[in-house]
Amino acid sequence: MADEFDAFLAAGLAPEEREPDRAFVARVQAGIRLDEQLRAERRGMVGALAVQFLGVVAIAAAIVWLLRAPEIGAFASESPAFLLLILLIAFSFVIMLFSSGASSQSPVRAFSDA
Repeated sequence: MADEFDAFLAAGLAPEEREPDRAFVARVQAGIRLDEQLRAERRGMVGALAVQFLGVVAIAAAIVWLLRAPEIGAFASESPAFLLLILLIAFSFVIMLFSSGASSQSPVRAFSDA
């Protein structure tokens, strides 16, 4: 009796026969491709962020090492505004250098190509 009820239930709950929905399959596949592209972009962005962070740390370490020299330390104590201006210019150069490499891999362009 349980077999008859299971067969009745399966027949009653089974979806009706129809043609495959190719548009839905195409949308799902496009979503999967987009997800894979975004995952690759995230990996690339994390790698670039790590490289940039290491670059900034190396520059900061070099500045600290240079400031330990007696001549530069004396110059920094005599004219801190000039030294700050030099550091600001150097920092602006580093930011410009890092941002020029990142602009060639714009995520907006990657989406428009897909």
